[in-house]
Amino acid sequence: LELCALQSLIEPEEYLELDGLSDGDWRERIGNAVPPDAAEAIGEAFGTTLLLVWSGQTYSIGKTPIWVRNSLAALSVAQGDFNVQ
Repeated sequence: LELCALQSLIEPEEYLELDGLSDGDWRERIGNAVPPDAAEAIGEAFGTTLLLVWSGQTYSIGKTPIWVRNSLAALSVAQGDFNVQ
């Protein structure tokens, strides 16, 4: 159930009962789920695109904010641990 909370599918204090007895199946279903905030943003983009197409527009520049945040990742490796040939 922690995985559901991490995916923002439920609130941590909510009760959730998943179908079946397989932990692996639960993890697969939770992992394949689209978080609600992402699903809403995707649906809005689809809807806007359909409305533009139906109105005859093929290109549009909007002020829609980007809902995906950039992230920064770094890796630190000690020189003695690296063997380059």
